[in-house]
Amino acid sequence: MQKSLGIFRVAAVFVLAVLFGAGASLGAIDIPEKLKDIPLYQGSKVQHAMDMGNSAMLTVKVDAKSDAVADYYKSIMKAKGWNVAFQAEQENAKMIHFQKDKQILQVTIHTEKDGNSTIYNLVISTQ
Repeated sequence: MQKSLGIFRVAAVFVLAVLFGAGASLGAIDIPEKLKDIPLYQGSKVQHAMDMGNSAMLTVKVDAKSDAVADYYKSIMKAKGWNVAFQAEQENAKMIHFQKDKQILQVTIHTEKDGNSTIYNLVISTQ
């Protein structure tokens, strides 16, 4: 009886952790301070965010073509005084590095299998 009560407690704690974790993921995700000046493509939904001291990252999903997302960031970041330092492209992925003063912004863009939605990452760091 004692052993089954212990297993029940462990199971209850696990279920509560999953429920509270799921509840937290359903709420809005806070954008790290370092990325608040970087605009998101219209209709984007933040999937994950991390603040890592000298850098911060967002993973974002949007129902748009990857070319449109890449063109948007090239245009908007240039208007904000950022310069393209590096760019590369493969079949389903693009990477653009922008630089402004001692900051680097990496935009990595990946087309989803459906061809209509895009996952992109914004990573900003200070040198």
